[in-house]
This record gives sequence, structure tokens and C-alpha cells, in this order.
Amino acid sequence: MYSRYLSILIVSSSLVAAVSDPERIWQDYLEWYRTQPISLTDTRSAYREHLRERRLSDAEITEITEVIENLSKQRQNQLHRLFFDRTYAGRPRFNSQPNRLLVETVAGLPPGRALDIHMGQGRNALYLASLGWQVTGFDYSEEGVRAAREAAARQGLKLEAVVARHEDFDFGRARWDLVVLSYAWVPLGEPYISRIKESLKTGGVLVFEGLLDESGSEAAAPWLPRPNQLLHLFLNDFRILRYEDVRAEADWSWRPERIARLVAEKR
Repeated sequence: MYSRYLSILIVSSSLVAAVSDPERIWQDYLEWYRTQPISLTDTRSAYREHLRERRLSDAEITEITEVIENLSKQRQNQLHRLFFDRTYAGRPRFNSQPNRLLVETVAGLPPGRALDIHMGQGRNALYLASLGWQVTGFDYSEEGVRAAREAAARQGLKLEAVVARHEDFDFGRARWDLVVLSYAWVPLGEPYISRIKESLKTGGVLVFEGLLDESGSEAAAPWLPRPNQLLHLFLNDFRILRYEDVRAEADWSWRPERIARLVAEKR
């Protein structure tokens, strides 16, 4: 009992001493975050409780959490990568089968060159490869890409799986016959939308499915489309083959959500 209390005091003292060292605070937070269940949603409250258990005062906790919140805004990429690494390393909490909209869309298309953006473990990329498509997929999660590569090897499929972010990936110009955005965290603004449009060949098809933003808040995630936003983004350059705004079971939550689905052909 005494040794446990002493260890708490030592950890608490080191955290207090680290208040003037934002990098130390950040690393301590990441170490804690890596040990938390993937189902944890309110990390802020949970970490405050963790600090209370370390005998820190409310003032010290507030100071530490403010540092973390400020750094989180600057280091979102690092947090996103860590989140998905943890997600893909554990038991799937998402639909691991190919997206139904994609399956229905490609049923009438001849195989060509396909790009799967934020491919995760490759559920869609592997499906396309099994149909004879020449597939490239990328994701910023090393765990996800590793899983996709291993699955391709097991199934004897050819798949180019790349660790990259959408900011850095070379989409190319008139390169793809099919581009897939399935629950991808790509902001629906410039320059990314233009890069995606330009990367498709004339006659190429875009398949999009993702959650809709119902809040209307400026703070909403930039990869969540607002109602009818996808139509406005693609109406001038593409022929809309299918558009749905529905409440249905989402691939990433297994519960009813408001979902946007778009299939569009480049003119």
C-alpha cells in the first residue's frame, strides 16, 4: 500500500514539474491514450480523472489539460494516426466486408485502375483486386496498411498499399477509372476536391459514402458533408448517377446514422 502511494506521489511530482514542459505533458498524455479502450469517446474527462488519481490539484489539472488541448489542435494528424493504428490493431469495430454501394456500382463496370482513399485494412481495395481491378490504396495508419498487405498476400491478390496522408499523396491527373471515398477523413474543400476530380479519367467514376453533418456547426469535422453539399461539389464536372441522403446502418458504427451516398461519372 505504501509503495503504491509512493509511486503515485512520484508520478504526480513529475507531472507537476512538467507543466512548464509542454512536450513532456504531450508524451505523458499519448502514453496514457495508448492504453485506453478504443470505445472511449470522452477522453478529456477520462484524462482529468486519471490526473486526479495522481493527486494533482484542480488548478494543475486545468493547466495540463489546456496544454494538451492546444497541442491537439496542432497535432491532429498524430492523434488521427494513433487512433486508427489502435483501431486496426484490435478487434474490428466496423464493417470489414466491402461497402455495399461500391459492390453495387462496380457490378456494371469493366475493371480498370482504381484508387481507394484512406483504405484502412483494405476491405474495398481487396474486393476490387479480386475482380481484376488494378488497385492502389493509401492510408496514414501503418497498422491498416500492414493488414491490407498481409491480406493481399494471403489471398494471392495484387495490391499497391501505401502509407501516406491525403496532403502528401500524388493523386495524379487523368489517372484513375475509379476513385473510392468510403468513410474517408478527407476534407471536402480545396485543394483536395480538385485533386480528386483531376485524378479521374473522363468517364471515370467516383464512389462516396460517409456520415452527414447534421449540426451545421463551423466546428464540424471537415470531411463530413452537409446535406446536398456533395451535389454542389460535383454537379458541374460530373454526371450524378446516384445520390442518397438516408438514415441507415453505417459501416463504421453498426447503428442507424444519417448517411450520404454519391456515385458520379466524370464528364
